[in-house]
Amino acid sequence: MLSIINSTQLLKTYDAVKTSFWFTPCLILLGTLFTCALLLSIDLYSDLHRTHWLHFLYHSDPDIIRSLLTTIASSVMTVVSITFSITIVALTNASSQFGPRLIRNFMEDISTQVVLGVFISLFVYCLILTRMTDNFAEPAFLPGLSIAGAAMMTLFGILLLIYFIHHVAQNLQSDHIIDNVYSELQNSIEKIFDQQKEKESTTQDDHIATKSASPLLLKSPQCGYVQTINYDQLTALMSKLDGYLEVLVAPGDFVVNRKTSMRSTIKELSIVDEKSLHDCFTFGSKRTPIQDPEFAVDQLVEIALRALSPGINDPYSAIACVDKLTAMICDLTQETFPQGIAFDREGVKRINYKVTSFEGLANTAYDQIRQYSPNCLAVCLRQLEGLACIAEQAREPSHWAFVRHQKHMIEHGLKQQNFIDLDREKINSRLQHLNELLQSDG
Repeated sequence: MLSIINSTQLLKTYDAVKTSFWFTPCLILLGTLFTCALLLSIDLYSDLHRTHWLHFLYHSDPDIIRSLLTTIASSVMTVVSITFSITIVALTNASSQFGPRLIRNFMEDISTQVVLGVFISLFVYCLILTRMTDNFAEPAFLPGLSIAGAAMMTLFGILLLIYFIHHVAQNLQSDHIIDNVYSELQNSIEKIFDQQKEKESTTQDDHIATKSASPLLLKSPQCGYVQTINYDQLTALMSKLDGYLEVLVAPGDFVVNRKTSMRSTIKELSIVDEKSLHDCFTFGSKRTPIQDPEFAVDQLVEIALRALSPGINDPYSAIACVDKLTAMICDLTQETFPQGIAFDREGVKRINYKVTSFEGLANTAYDQIRQYSPNCLAVCLRQLEGLACIAEQAREPSHWAFVRHQKHMIEHGLKQQNFIDLDREKINSRLQHLNELLQSDG
């Protein structure tokens, strides 16, 4: 059974594999090689060639069959090059128009990985059969079932190519990309909320392990983005050492060498124990959505900011991002955020760690778009409308505080601009509606 710390490493590895172009094609290639060997064995050791109604499969001209397989193989390689070219064009377009961090979403697309795997596997399959027809030619016997498999794979490949062209054309539409990122954001927040709530025990014991006068500061031995933190393993270690630990960094933070990442009540730690604590942190060269809910929020914000740039000038995409972010914040108003406290099995508080907060996610979603859109009235009006939707569902003081803060900042930015009377009327009507909702807080 894998230890908990290994499971977080596997989670990071799984995320890297999921966003790669090699793993799924390699699996499909291995499956194709196994299928090819199985069909060849059936052709070689069974009596299917004696079956009358399968006569057309096993009694053909070997030269014609080899020519057909060679033609299929060469054609498939041409299709593979076209597929790669389409993929690279899609990645280049996504990077330039929507941001380099969106490349991860395109690489994660299972359809593209399957298409590449199928065409490469079909090429290898035809090469193997081309060689095997030499062995079966002398006794006037051909691997008919294997050749039929090649024909079926070719027909499937043609249909898959048509689907792939349609799929890429659909994926390059900004509305589709924004919706995909929003779906990933919802799944990411849901999983992270579940993980954090599972770590918090229902036992609310006020007892804390013995504290020291001067806490022990643990400094990070690595530099990079914190991708995962194994809170369960940290809790187990502190329970073993009978201490209390405060984690000062969170997934998504950038940590430099010798930065204080933990603070403990234990007076002194052995080298082995200190290394065990640091091993609970997984670092990388980039942020990932594994335990970082702000990652997908930043993706939507980045799409909006690029849409507002003078080079692209696409306010409709920015408005779509504001709508999705508003929907996300409205969902967050119905959530109970975790406290960031972990207890051991005896109910003793062992860890205090940074968690996602409503203010953090909501301000991340609205701040940069608000700062970059004072000259785009349509986006500002949509943000005011979004704040009204959030105010209608607000339940906690933090929700109202967020709405008031953003409303004040947007209103202040709009006052600096010169608008015609009709535009001012639109602004005032939305501000008036928002003020009425804020006055109803009570």
